[in-house]
Amino acid sequence: MEFEALTPKIGMFHHNTNIGIFCTNNDLYLIDTGSSEKDGKCLLSNIKDLFPNKQIKAILNTHSHSDHCGGNAFIKKETGCEVWAAQKESLLMQIPEAMSFIYWGGFPIEELQSQKFITQDSTFIEKILKEEQIDLGEIKITCISLPGHCFDQLGYVVLDVKANKSVFFLGDGFFGASFLKKYWIPFMYNPQLFRDSVKKIEETFADIFVPSHGDTYNSENIHAIAELNVIVTLETETLILKTLKKASLTTEELLEAVADFAGIDLRLSQFILIGCTLRSYLSELYNSKKITFKIEDNRLLWSIC
Repeated sequence: MEFEALTPKIGMFHHNTNIGIFCTNNDLYLIDTGSSEKDGKCLLSNIKDLFPNKQIKAILNTHSHSDHCGGNAFIKKETGCEVWAAQKESLLMQIPEAMSFIYWGGFPIEELQSQKFITQDSTFIEKILKEEQIDLGEIKITCISLPGHCFDQLGYVVLDVKANKSVFFLGDGFFGASFLKKYWIPFMYNPQLFRDSVKKIEETFADIFVPSHGDTYNSENIHAIAELNVIVTLETETLILKTLKKASLTTEELLEAVADFAGIDLRLSQFILIGCTLRSYLSELYNSKKITFKIEDNRLLWSIC
């Protein structure tokens, strides 16, 4: 993990999932913890070297996906720190096996139960956060609701008071350009709520914007990457509509067509996550009366209205 100081009191660890860190006189606070116990161990080792006289007070999780809270249990066990998160996300972190049920749509197969990208060790949450401000003296935090990627995600605008410089840790409120180029169809619980959250991010002032996946941005270039995040979701919707104009398809047939168009060779993890995301798009398009469905020969078929 490569550490970067963003202000005298705020920094980040560049990783597969970027991790935020900020400090007061005596305490450290983390924003997310990576995807596994291994990430937690690496994080603690780096922190011990960088901040030998400070203790971790709390972990602020953006949301409950395992690549953001997989290191929670280990770090909490080693340091005794608290975990803070939004209410719905906290429930899923306490019952992580619920995520595999959500992704699979039923009791999951063995391969999914062992996948760390889906589940992690259970974590008890000491403090439930909502849209609010937290005053830690030298640091002020504004919690901002950013649903869409998941149920109850929070982003954190962290202000270094003395430096008068703020950093917005976005979670998966939107994605960096390099991530979108690689994956193109990021996981989505509700595409319209995701677009609304992207707009909220764009309208929120901060000096530095830190997505959990990808490079950092500033107040000058945030608008272009925000627009790209919206375009990606609209392109996926357009692809679905164009595909269904040619023929009525089942969900799995549509998944095959979308993956083929995007040049994605589906492995199990992608089949599950993109398939779940595709159903979210189908629900949005159906609820907005752009597509409909029928059950024919015991198959549910999607088609254009």
